[in-house]
Amino acid sequence: MKLLASIKFRIFIISWIFFTIHFATNVVREHYPAFSLIDHGTFKVDEYQGFHPDIFVHTDGHSYIGNNVTASVIAAIPLFVFNPILDVLEKYERKRMPKEGVPETIYRTKHANSVKLLKKAKENALSLRFGGAAVVTSTFLMAPLSALAIVFMFHILCKRGQSTRRALWLSLLFGFGTPLFFRTGVLNHNMFIMYAVFLAFYLLWIRPGVDFPVSINNRLLAGFLCGFSLALDYSGVVTLLVLYGYLVVNRLSTASFKTSMWESIPFIFGSIPPVLFLLYSQWSMFGNAFLPGQYWMPDVTTTEGYYFQNPYSESGFRGFTWPALDLYFLNLFDPSYGMYTYGPILAMGLIPAFFYNRNELILPRPERRLVATLFFIFLTFCAANQYSRIQFNSGFRYMLPLVPLIYLSLCDHLVRLSRRWLIMIVVPVLLHSWVISMVREPILESYYRVFTEGIQLPWLSVLRSTVPENHPYLGSFLLPIIIITFTLFLILLVWNIGSYLELKLKADNRSEE
Repeated sequence: MKLLASIKFRIFIISWIFFTIHFATNVVREHYPAFSLIDHGTFKVDEYQGFHPDIFVHTDGHSYIGNNVTASVIAAIPLFVFNPILDVLEKYERKRMPKEGVPETIYRTKHANSVKLLKKAKENALSLRFGGAAVVTSTFLMAPLSALAIVFMFHILCKRGQSTRRALWLSLLFGFGTPLFFRTGVLNHNMFIMYAVFLAFYLLWIRPGVDFPVSINNRLLAGFLCGFSLALDYSGVVTLLVLYGYLVVNRLSTASFKTSMWESIPFIFGSIPPVLFLLYSQWSMFGNAFLPGQYWMPDVTTTEGYYFQNPYSESGFRGFTWPALDLYFLNLFDPSYGMYTYGPILAMGLIPAFFYNRNELILPRPERRLVATLFFIFLTFCAANQYSRIQFNSGFRYMLPLVPLIYLSLCDHLVRLSRRWLIMIVVPVLLHSWVISMVREPILESYYRVFTEGIQLPWLSVLRSTVPENHPYLGSFLLPIIIITFTLFLILLVWNIGSYLELKLKADNRSEE
């Protein structure tokens, strides 16, 4: 119980709880190699051929996923821990099948592909296992990691001179007023890139108490994290190069170019292990260490068995072309996946801060220039990736790695606003983020469903749509309200108990003195 006396621990617990009740049941492409790693110790996903459009048959006759598998390796850890429970769920479903046959697939949704996936999962007695896997990866991987990101933001804000109270609401706004809330509900490799980039930036940041040069350990770990982001997805090459450039250029203010380059070697060495893993995984799957899975994938617009078609795979080099002007706009404002439609508060992040006292900035000017540079280069990379156009299937995610740094930048504006303006901005932002995270559909549809159907929870909405209508328990509009009310009560209880213990601990310390 003494742990609750720590405000950081309380932030972590309440964030974890609130993220958890908003998990979604989506089984995504990262799940399949994780399943195979646990069951067979291999990246081959032969038994899941046809479950996802990114699974294809390679020239060796085996099936593989067409994306990097690093996120699947991470997901395999909690899935391995809970594998005995998942086995029980699968055995239970298999036992029912001989008696009842393949049950009828009920799924009232506009997403035909989701219906096909559920039907295929039921035919293979995997629907309960898949649902359990989604619970595990969302609840015991994504939710705690995002909760830690909120705690980390709180830590940074306190170190940058913000009061505990102000750092608290700013960090919670980061967690629940940005797309971090929406994306935490589902296993997603872009989130892992975001976590890695956020920590790598902090390790390289020269701030009060940190002198040039950055410690060797920090450079090694930052290099590892940036290499890790590349191993997760090829978009990680942008963050790797930009943060490496930040390390080198920042040092030039106090040392020669030769010294700066020499001191950057630990960063380079740190990046090697995860990059080697990327090369190994590609070699083990495709027989070539240097060509990614997208290179080997067939044109999914003409391949039978897929339940999704991608018309952009033949554009340029497997979907990469010169930057498209419309994609600059769409990645920011498209109602299905735009960064500013999913996180409108982030639009404040690039507002200049030259009119503030430089000594009072949360994010100093050199780091603000880094954020602006990373934003432009990453946006350009996404504009060159024609696959950006199919984000409507999953919502905002490609530019997710930028969110923490942009948020740090906009904090300098938030802390200077009056309470009246803060309320006018923060309340709608939190409600907007909550609506999107509840429904997980494009913006207008999410609002329409909340206004017409009431408060929702993603997993509960799926359960309701897969049982007969007018179910005596799941059909009640009061059920999500009851769940959220109980959750808020639990959060308040945890917070108040922790506050009491914190005060008691301080009082005991004063009496001992």
